[in-house]
Amino acid sequence: MAESPQFETLVQSLSSTLHSLEQKRKELKKQGHSTGTWAGGIVFVIGIAFSLYINVALIGIGIAAGIALLIYYSCVNAKSQELSSYYKQEVIAQILQSFCENAVFTPEEGIKESTFRNCALFTSPDRYHTEDLIQGRVGKTDFCCAEIHAEERKTRVNSKGQTSHYWVDIFKGFFFIADFQKDFQGHTTILRNSLFKLSSSGSRVKLENPDFEKTFDVYSTDQIEARYLLSPSMMERLLALDREFNRNITISFRDSNILIAIPESRNHFEASIWKPMDDLSQLKNDFSMIHALVSIVEDLNLNTRIWSKK
Repeated sequence: MAESPQFETLVQSLSSTLHSLEQKRKELKKQGHSTGTWAGGIVFVIGIAFSLYINVALIGIGIAAGIALLIYYSCVNAKSQELSSYYKQEVIAQILQSFCENAVFTPEEGIKESTFRNCALFTSPDRYHTEDLIQGRVGKTDFCCAEIHAEERKTRVNSKGQTSHYWVDIFKGFFFIADFQKDFQGHTTILRNSLFKLSSSGSRVKLENPDFEKTFDVYSTDQIEARYLLSPSMMERLLALDREFNRNITISFRDSNILIAIPESRNHFEASIWKPMDDLSQLKNDFSMIHALVSIVEDLNLNTRIWSKK
């Protein structure tokens, strides 16, 4: 995703905030260091005593040292969550305002699980987490987006007949929803792989754009409506948007909304206790992502009202 020329200006306006956050980071890291040193030290001493008692000094000391270091790291790293809370309130909210003045950022909220289940892009999750809800309006178009991590519980049996369970990602990334200003009669889904079909997806829609056909598989319960939705200009815009997000998006038209799933392995809008705030790599990534998300409305020309709701 291209970096906006606004970035340098934003960094300058955030300089005092970043300086304050750096002081907070050092303070939190010091607290974690103190807690980790005490907790790790106690475990290490107990481990040495126990090792000497059972006559396995060398092995026992090594194990105790490893556990003590792990406890120390966990105590310090746990402070990242508290630092991230400040980062979201003081930095992410300001970045968002620079692109959409009316936007509201609610880190502890997200997209309803029922909305995700009904989009017909994925199988239903057994475990669902969402956070970092962004809501706003660009021009005439209301939108919202949030991070989602949806998982499916799987079962496997080993050669001895023993059963174990594990989790597989269904989706991890951003989920974007915008008002399309049309009450759809049918359901149209735009997938990436024809091997993945859901029973509610309808029948295959053949379109005239060869690049779009090569990239996506379109299914709809209303063939005529699907062709109206996916006009030649809309198909070109969706292809461009797909390139913007590294050729991974899937799309659904439901009710009166367009829903776009954007896979992203990185967890955005978080600060690390281990990185100084003048390391701008995370800030650049978050800035670019917010810019790209807010720009979807204009990228898809959603403010042009071709239809009107009933």
